[in-house]
Amino acid sequence: MRVNLLKGNPDIGLYNLFLPKGCELCRLGGKLVVYITGECGDSCYYCPVSLERFGKDVMYANEAKVTSLIDYIYEAYRMNALGAGITGGDPILALDRVVNLIKMLKEEFGKDFHIHLYTSGRYVTLDVLRELEKVRLDEIRFHPVKEEYLIAVEKALKFNFDVGLEIPSIPGEEEYAEKLIKWAIEKKVKFVNINELELTERNYQKLNAKGFKITHGVAGVKGSFETALKLLRKFEDSKIALHYCSSIYKDIVETRTRFLRIIKYSSKPYENYTGEGTIVRAIVKSKDDLSDYGEKEGDYWSISPDLISSINADEVWLVEEHPDSRRLKVSEKLVYSKSK
Repeated sequence: MRVNLLKGNPDIGLYNLFLPKGCELCRLGGKLVVYITGECGDSCYYCPVSLERFGKDVMYANEAKVTSLIDYIYEAYRMNALGAGITGGDPILALDRVVNLIKMLKEEFGKDFHIHLYTSGRYVTLDVLRELEKVRLDEIRFHPVKEEYLIAVEKALKFNFDVGLEIPSIPGEEEYAEKLIKWAIEKKVKFVNINELELTERNYQKLNAKGFKITHGVAGVKGSFETALKLLRKFEDSKIALHYCSSIYKDIVETRTRFLRIIKYSSKPYENYTGEGTIVRAIVKSKDDLSDYGEKEGDYWSISPDLISSINADEVWLVEEHPDSRRLKVSEKLVYSKSK
């Protein structure tokens, strides 16, 4: 009788042996997402990166666009980050920027601040790996679009960081995925992450042309989970760590968990929060001094929604926002106005 060795929740993720350290910290909402550049030399038809980012030399800290490396430090403090994941594009095309940022993060938060990096391997040379090892990168994840990129993985295995593969679960392309996993086992790669294929605004035409449709969550492609599960079942009792990550986790759970962490460490006393990781505050226009209850900006005060009934106000709004530095507005509702 076959024993089920898989752990986790199919809607979020499954794994056999252990979660890679970067994924473990991500589940705690503790990873700062470092989008270091949108430049990339590969053109994967399934790439989910948005039109606003892909191919452009832009930087984002979590969801906020930034212009300087120091902005990543500020954002890491806002969420009390436990580590960072550096992605793109292909971060190796901005190697100087990557090396300087890793150095800054390690100096600011210490050697235990865990940093992982994604790359196809196309531009990874021994010199690149030496630079990354010198600044103490912890984990490197390769997405080998072409078999020739596996040479870079073999080189990385000689260095002092954890090495893994990160591949999409594409229905109909199981043979290549199996080949990669077998290769990873043979070479003693530490882990293989298998991501649910996502249909996005940028890739939907190419995926639709291949017959792929969304059936799971907001972006998960039909058959992708089943493909990943077959791979996990086939290799679950092997000596390599396998991890399936769902689109629901990436698009909803990861962001919500990180938002809740930002709220815990950076929200104001007058800001209430929701289980979805948003904050709610009352925006009040009043002739009274409400400095004991909140903060003033222009003609309006921000106070706790719980205090609305106990103050004199000419106008009251309830505003729901994301807690990160963008303060993206989710909803806005006029509760009371003397003029109406």
